[in-house]
Amino acid sequence: AVFCCVLYLLALVFRLLLGPVPGQDLIFGEGCGWPDDVMDYNDPVCKIHFMYGEEFFGSVSSSMFTAFRFMLGDYSTRGGKSMIIALSAGYGIGFDVVFVTFMLVVMFGFFNIITAIFVDSTTAGLKHNDVKRKYAQQYEREFVR
Repeated sequence: AVFCCVLYLLALVFRLLLGPVPGQDLIFGEGCGWPDDVMDYNDPVCKIHFMYGEEFFGSVSSSMFTAFRFMLGDYSTRGGKSMIIALSAGYGIGFDVVFVTFMLVVMFGFFNIITAIFVDSTTAGLKHNDVKRKYAQQYEREFVR
């Protein structure tokens, strides 16, 4: 449940920061086509970072799916191009700082959870073995002489 809430909040942030502004329709309305098909990255009308934002952050559900893909380390578009490179080139250092911070929090958070699960299962196993050892010693004192 916590994971879904975090994913939803990230999707809202990505949607607001990277998604299309109201009335923006570059992919179909302006005739730019899909971002992977654009050859001129300096086109003043068909800006590639706005087009990727429209494609991958156009709705909250698509933004949630893209945020989940980011958590798994998948930054590619449908055509195999790097979405992060295009967004970084378009939005600049602000995007870079936010993205690196997001990735560090996700990575350290997941590794912390995995480590906590491992440590918990190890200590539970050790406690179980200690209890079995104590019962075995009591049995030996009582019945084996």
